[in-house]
Amino acid sequence: MPLLLVGMGVHGAQGLPVGAVEELRRCDRVLLDSYTTPIDNIRALKELRALLGTEVKEAGRDELEDVQGLLRSASAGCLGIVIPGDVFVATTHDAIRQEAARSGIEVRIWHSSSIVSSALSRVGLHIYKLGFIGTLVAGPPQTAYRAYFGVTGALRNSQHSILLMQHDPASGEGIDVGNGLRALVEAESSWRLGSFGPDRIIVIASRLFSESESVRVLRLSDALDMDFGEHPHTIIVPGRLHYTEAESMRAVLGVPQELTDAMGIVPRSLAARLAGTAIEKSRAALPKFRSSIPGSPGVNSVLENVESYLSDAERFLGEGNVELALAEAGYAEGLLDSLRLLGYAGIEW
Repeated sequence: MPLLLVGMGVHGAQGLPVGAVEELRRCDRVLLDSYTTPIDNIRALKELRALLGTEVKEAGRDELEDVQGLLRSASAGCLGIVIPGDVFVATTHDAIRQEAARSGIEVRIWHSSSIVSSALSRVGLHIYKLGFIGTLVAGPPQTAYRAYFGVTGALRNSQHSILLMQHDPASGEGIDVGNGLRALVEAESSWRLGSFGPDRIIVIASRLFSESESVRVLRLSDALDMDFGEHPHTIIVPGRLHYTEAESMRAVLGVPQELTDAMGIVPRSLAARLAGTAIEKSRAALPKFRSSIPGSPGVNSVLENVESYLSDAERFLGEGNVELALAEAGYAEGLLDSLRLLGYAGIEW
């Protein structure tokens, strides 16, 4: 007997593929996945039962992660699992498919639309410019680091990012938009690359394709303490816009030009931040060394070299040649450190 995995799409039961409806009607048992995507389960169950003309039961985390139990059910008779969005966006369903293949159980798949493929186009952005997809979860600040660096990399390539929000109503685990953004701001305070500064333009897409859909385009600082209502929420971080994307966002969403023009500010690289910090510290220390060390031809020559290295580092950094800037700043820092280690000055920096 087959195991049928069906994507329901982003429009509820109405988004089911026509062919999948016919196959689901012939199944002995039909389950609705209520674990991997936050949806209105009561409404979805009612719509599915009316459309299929058969009983549909809700399957939460425990049942979906009991893969052997699902396979036993599929072996006894056709089992259909209806999945909000597309089938394999959540790894849970691929784990089921793998075990079914190992057990010799036929798996039939019906794909459908997903928030991953729909969110960008809904707000006027090009899907082929998607650079990073991640999930923000509840936990210590370090849990946001992967998302922080993923978005940073995408922004440097003028690409867009999609951040999904963890939400599991059954267990109570999850994170709201404000806490997710604060975690990213905390990561920004640690790494200081400019990825999530107060003026970063973001899109908060809430309950997309439902009757209560909300799309807000705003600065990060304005979003931190705003209530965006019920889950699900998606945070979109746009990269630098193509002119057709800017025109679409202005026409479809009414986004002011000042916001579309400000989207996609490119953050610094970690190397650029380190180079800037090294230059700044050595610049601040250089006058202290000059005033505390008795003048001598040898020492004066070393300090002149420090000045030259720092000037070169600043020029290279301004030109975007980060590697050379970091090297030159390192030479300057090394010379100052050698004077300290030789006992010429007891200065720490």
